[in-house]
Amino acid sequence: MGAFSGDGTGCLARVLKKYGAIILGGLQIRMPDAVCDSKLLKKSLEENRRIIHEADRKIEKATNTIKQTGKYPREGLSFPAHLAGLFGQRLWFYNKTTGYSKKLKISDDCIGCGLCASICPMGNLRIQNGKAVNLEKCTMCYRCISSCPQKAITLLGKEVIEQCRYEKYV
Repeated sequence: MGAFSGDGTGCLARVLKKYGAIILGGLQIRMPDAVCDSKLLKKSLEENRRIIHEADRKIEKATNTIKQTGKYPREGLSFPAHLAGLFGQRLWFYNKTTGYSKKLKISDDCIGCGLCASICPMGNLRIQNGKAVNLEKCTMCYRCISSCPQKAITLLGKEVIEQCRYEKYV
């Protein structure tokens, strides 16, 4: 969340290996932060567009390198990258989301449309009596907060500053 991937490339590679995948390479791509209810973590629309543009260029460069040389990038697949993600992010945030689960707030602006409940990967939200209800299983993915048409859901801040959707930046 924020500064770096937290060993996302390595974590995915290890999971895929368990299912028999042969990992040829890895690429770490910086993307705009999904936290949309904290001014501290917000970047301007132009800065986020620049981040997406750089990501596209990095993917194109990696693709061209693979086509021309047959060599795959190995970003995030090394043991030092694993340790950096482990100590720099995963252990630090381990069980932190459980403390934030209770802090997910749904304001009276909620119209009970059910979008948040339908897109939550954890099944954390349910519509009850015409309003979304927090079931306290939030993992801070921010999907519901970035998608709520009423901006009625917050977690870290008191209001939604900008809903972070990839489509806005391309």
